[in-house]
Amino acid sequence: MALLKIEDYTKGELELKTKAFGDNNPITIGKIMADGTIQFNWPEIELSTISENDYWTNSIKNFTGGNFCKDPNAVIDNEAAILVENKYIYVYKYNKPVGSIIPSSQKGQEHNKAQLGTTIDWIYSYTDTNAKANCSEKKTWKELYSFDQTTAYDLKFKKGWNLVAYTLNEIEDYEDNGQIRSLPKTKTIQSLNKMPANLYWHLNYWANDALLEIEQQLITLVPLTKQQYENWLPKKLGKLKRTGYEIGKTLERMPTLNKVNLLFEKDAKKIDLTIVDCANNKVAISNFTLIQDMASRDWKDKTKTGYSTATKLDDTRVIIDYNEEDLKTTFSYNANERFMIKAEAIHIKPEELWEILKNLQLEKLISQ
Repeated sequence: MALLKIEDYTKGELELKTKAFGDNNPITIGKIMADGTIQFNWPEIELSTISENDYWTNSIKNFTGGNFCKDPNAVIDNEAAILVENKYIYVYKYNKPVGSIIPSSQKGQEHNKAQLGTTIDWIYSYTDTNAKANCSEKKTWKELYSFDQTTAYDLKFKKGWNLVAYTLNEIEDYEDNGQIRSLPKTKTIQSLNKMPANLYWHLNYWANDALLEIEQQLITLVPLTKQQYENWLPKKLGKLKRTGYEIGKTLERMPTLNKVNLLFEKDAKKIDLTIVDCANNKVAISNFTLIQDMASRDWKDKTKTGYSTATKLDDTRVIIDYNEEDLKTTFSYNANERFMIKAEAIHIKPEELWEILKNLQLEKLISQ
């Protein structure tokens, strides 16, 4: 039996799932062990329990070329047999998709369908069915190329999951403006009884593990209460006096009511401050990690009226929007590993606003 293993794997034990039966219906199909070993366990599917209708099905006839297949000797049992292609093997962490694994006979890359080699996939068949055909299609473009592209199908499907190999055997090279390009010429799609031994298993991991850990920590926290906000409310912020506040105010693009909005003023200077507690709220947590990601590196863009930038102020990463014409400063940042802060100030420059905000004493809000 072939050993299925990802080389130089460091991500720990993770789940494998398929979305073949809909994005909202991921099905566990195995796992990656801590040493990179892959274990598959494709389950039986009770079709009557799947209410989703957002997945693609295909008939065995269309899968093998349909009316485009010009093989008069093609043999297909049960032409209307329904198939569901898996397409991707997703890697899950904390019940979220964080990557995918790609099997390939090509080493050192995920899998390039334009290069010679084999990849595999699983296809679910609603019933037993077989197909054998050699399909040919004429490929022509200007004076650059003209050739017959052929695909040989040799499929023997049982009801349930079936292992299939996709192999590009030959390519057609052609020259275009001095560059050598290529197209698939001869392909084979065939059923397999066992896993090929010559495959490499590539991990395409797109998640930020640091942000995932932040999400997990936030989801376990207990949200603040209205009383805690009321006990903490500062009467002044710097030299500006509080002129109003509202706990649980509905604000655009602020996905939770667990927040407090405060207004401060002194002469022409004004601050509209919103503090959002992201504890145990998945949508708010998603926004928290989005800000964390956007502010994680230094950048600066000019705007028509000023600039937008992400920078570090003391030990805090902050996104700043400054409108020089209106003398308006907007800060967005995370604080105390649970709060999203948005401050909109008028007649206060960024440097002065930070000197005011860094004395918020949010730790007293948490420690009650």
